[in-house]
Amino acid sequence: MSSTVLNEWQYNPPESVVVGCGSYSAALASILGTVPLPFDELHAGPEPDTDGSYECLLENLKHVLLVVSNEMAAAETLRCHQSLWRWVEKLSSAGCQHDLAFLFVLLENTSEQYEHALAIGLSVPAIHPPTTGHAVWRRSGSLPELLDLVAATQSMDLLQLTARRAVDIKRLALARLQSAVGRDDLNDLQGAVQAVFQTFRGNEYEFDLFCRPPSHRNGNLLRRWLTVAVTGTVTQDWWTTGKSQLTSWLDERLLSP
Repeated sequence: MSSTVLNEWQYNPPESVVVGCGSYSAALASILGTVPLPFDELHAGPEPDTDGSYECLLENLKHVLLVVSNEMAAAETLRCHQSLWRWVEKLSSAGCQHDLAFLFVLLENTSEQYEHALAIGLSVPAIHPPTTGHAVWRRSGSLPELLDLVAATQSMDLLQLTARRAVDIKRLALARLQSAVGRDDLNDLQGAVQAVFQTFRGNEYEFDLFCRPPSHRNGNLLRRWLTVAVTGTVTQDWWTTGKSQLTSWLDERLLSP
């Protein structure tokens, strides 16, 4: 945690946290009476005290506003979301039961497909502020509209997201594949591959949402490897590639509940 963020939170425990970099994030944080949490520090996680413990600096936290930058793919936005929850688990006594409203602040021209990708990552059909604990807002809106949306977003804890992910068929199919690739059972592995293709049929680009960065590159590698099992001849080299590479393509943190 940077000294600026640490000092601010120590003396002014925040009700709102702004995650992001650049002038827009800084201005929004200033309006809300706080300082922005940069992406690199977000992913690094909070630093413990000298005795290894963490101060409960986020006890009062009610809202998180994640300012999505121009170059961020949906997978990276979801990774930021997950990293933020790790901060809350360490810096709030409620941990994963801390109630929180989460707002994605998108660029004006962000596509509906991007919103849909975020919904997939949250294991919901669509992001609906009154029921999902999350909301989407574009920078073209006014500040009063933003504050109204924050107020209308239902707070939820991490356990509810975990419960949705535990029964998410996309995550279950990929987790089955990851498990099967390590076993010496070709029929089991081919069945897992077929299950993945059936689950993602027509939406194979969604593999990116579950891959490590660079998510699109690793998603392409995963797509090519899976396609061989369906359209070509499965060889020992294909199996060896899966055993050695699958864990480097898929992000286990985004697969787990």
